[in-house]
Order: sequence, then structure tokens, then C-alpha cells
Amino acid sequence: MPISAARVASHSLASTSQSLARNSVSLLRSTSPQNNGGGHYSAATDNALSGQCWEVREPEVAPMLQRPGLQQGSPDSSELQAQIRQMQSLLRSQQRQILEHQEALAELHDLITSQPVAGQQNGSVRPFEAQLAAARDRRSIGLYDARFHSTNWGATPKDHRVLPKRIILVRHAESEGNTDHFAYSHIPDPQICLTQNGHEQAIEAGQKIRAILEADGNPFKLYFYMSPYRRSSQTVEGIASCFTEAEIAGFQEEVQLREQDFGNFQDTEGKAREKAERLRFGRFFYRFPNGESGADVYDRMTIFEDHMIRDINAGRFSKNTSLVLVTHGLAARIFLMRWFHWSVAELLMVFNPPNAEPIVLERIPKNEPGSRASWIHTKALYRLRPESKDIIKGCSEEMCSTAAFLSGVKVTDWVDQD
Repeated sequence: MPISAARVASHSLASTSQSLARNSVSLLRSTSPQNNGGGHYSAATDNALSGQCWEVREPEVAPMLQRPGLQQGSPDSSELQAQIRQMQSLLRSQQRQILEHQEALAELHDLITSQPVAGQQNGSVRPFEAQLAAARDRRSIGLYDARFHSTNWGATPKDHRVLPKRIILVRHAESEGNTDHFAYSHIPDPQICLTQNGHEQAIEAGQKIRAILEADGNPFKLYFYMSPYRRSSQTVEGIASCFTEAEIAGFQEEVQLREQDFGNFQDTEGKAREKAERLRFGRFFYRFPNGESGADVYDRMTIFEDHMIRDINAGRFSKNTSLVLVTHGLAARIFLMRWFHWSVAELLMVFNPPNAEPIVLERIPKNEPGSRASWIHTKALYRLRPESKDIIKGCSEEMCSTAAFLSGVKVTDWVDQD
């Protein structure tokens, strides 16, 4: 009996949803006469979008329970009530989605009726042209628009991201390989340690990072991503020593953050010949024997950034968390290349950052003008601090902005946080 009664409730809910769907479809139908497949929307001010009224009624539980054979408080009745509440919750979710579509459609109506649109003829607009004008569709000007992503509107909230405050990039402190290149010929690259000066640099980097975080006057946490190479892990130890255990959210070793592979033990004379050959071949695409090219590092850095952004968008890090990425010189440069979409030529203009100098990407502040952040890609919501730009020699102001968009649009023109 509960199953049959639930089917009745399900049919009632389905009928309500179908009615809502018919209402939403009617909004898209033109009030103008047929134009033999011309595909035009009417731009008249009496468009159906402006006068549509929305109402969603939830099915009542009590009348269903008055059916013969069902008594209030019986086991079957309780089970049926639970099923109906679940269906009501689903219906409310669908209602919210419909209301979001209503907002977008209303904005479309206002834009079409109040502003001239390119391609408008005889008071009508082609559907695709209407879409470009509608609701400030970011895709039409080269921007990421989460509304049209497969996971938006239903699978995820309108803007589900809880973004970390900062992303701090740090090249490892001074190592034995930095002061003596011969060390690579008899010490495996992953085992190269910091010098005494390097240990001191790591602590100084931690103090600089702490000063940046304390300037906000709010509680904070750090989460570390680090290369598995010893000089990187020792740098992390020095930075972490400047923070309490409660201020550190965790550590994660990432093999993709390692140094470019130059080919096992590095014969000094042989490596000198290979580096000379690299200049003739091209620094970015030259692959060392038994090693990697810059393009290889770019590929694995792309994978790392995609995974990190996925973790960020999933809400892994709270708003007061800052990420610290401890890596290597070329890896840090290519991280920025991938983040800001530099060309190969632009990358080759930039020098490796100095050892143990924090490079800070900050979240765009809430008081920036614009629209909703859900319409902007996560990467474009971070920009390089001016002091950090000065650290990266060869990096121009344009290269360090959040992103370069078509039509001269700046990301800050579109940002509006919760």
C-alpha cells in the first residue's frame, strides 16, 4: 500500500513539474507571427517574459492520508509521509532552479527591449544574437561562465566555491647545488640539501609569510603543497617553524612540483655541451637525454593546477586558508605561465625567482565592482601582489594581471562576491 500511495504522490508532483516546464517553455515562444523558420524573437515591450507569474504549490500530505486503509500514525502512514517529504524537497529544489532561469529570462527581456543589439532588424532579434546580449553571457566575450557548465544549476549551488585567501609560491631556499654545480655529478638531484644559509632563508621566508597573513588581523591557516625533493621539504620545515601547530592545516607532497629532470647524475662537461645545444635548439622544447624539456614540465604543471583548482572549487580550503606551494625555479616560472596563460616567448623573457622569496597571488577583494563571481573562472579571481611582480624579473604588468580577455574586458568589471 505505501508503494501505490507513493505513486499517487509521485504522479501529483510530476504533474506540477510538467506544468512548470510548460510555463518556462511558453516564456521562450515569440508573440510575433510565424516567420517561416526565420527564428526571431519579438522585441516588443509586451513580451511574455515581462508579465509571467510564477507559482509553485506543494502537494498536501493530509488529503492523501485520508484514503481508506491509511490511518494517521500507522507504520504505512509514516513511511508514506517520509516519501512525500522527500519528494517535496526535490520539488523545492526544482522550484529554485526555475526561479534562477526566471531571473535570467527577465534580464534577457530587459536587455532586448531597452538596448539596441547588433543585427537587429525590423524590431526582432535572432536567437543567437539574443543569447549574446542576454544576462551578460560571459562566453560571448571570451570569459568563463559557470552557468553553462555541465555541473551548474542542479548538481551544484549557484556559486559553491569557498576560495582560499592567498596562493603563495616559494622557490626552495639556497641549496648545495646552487653554490656548487659539481654536486649534481655525485649526489642524486632529489637528495640535494640546503646550505646553512638556505636554512636561514627558509625561516626568513616563514617570517615574511607570517607578516603578510597577520596584516589582515584575522585568524588564518596554512596548507602546504611541496615538491618531494629534500631541499624543498627542508624549506617547508623552515617556513612551518614560524607557525603554531593550530595554524597549519596540513601538508601534501606533490611529485608534479619537482624540479625539471636533467638526466640522473649530471656529468659536468657533458651537461655543459647539452646546455649549449639547448640554446641552438630552443630552451623550452629541448629535452635533456634521460630527462625532460620545459614543455614536459608544462604538461605536468597543467595536471597539478587542474587538480588544485578542483580541490579549491570543491570547498576543501576555508576562506581564511592560504596555500603555500614550495617548488623549484623553472617549475615556479611555468606555474605562473600556466596560471596567467603566458606564451612560450613570454616565459623565456622571465627569470627564475630568487630562493625563498614568497610570490603571492591574492584573492580579488570583495569591494571590487562588477557582477557575480560564479561567472568567472577560479584562476581569474586571483592576481599577483605588486611586490611579488617586482620579484619576478622580466614579468610585465600585463603578464601579471588576472587574465587577458577579448574586447578589453577586465575581470574586476565582473566580480561581485557574496
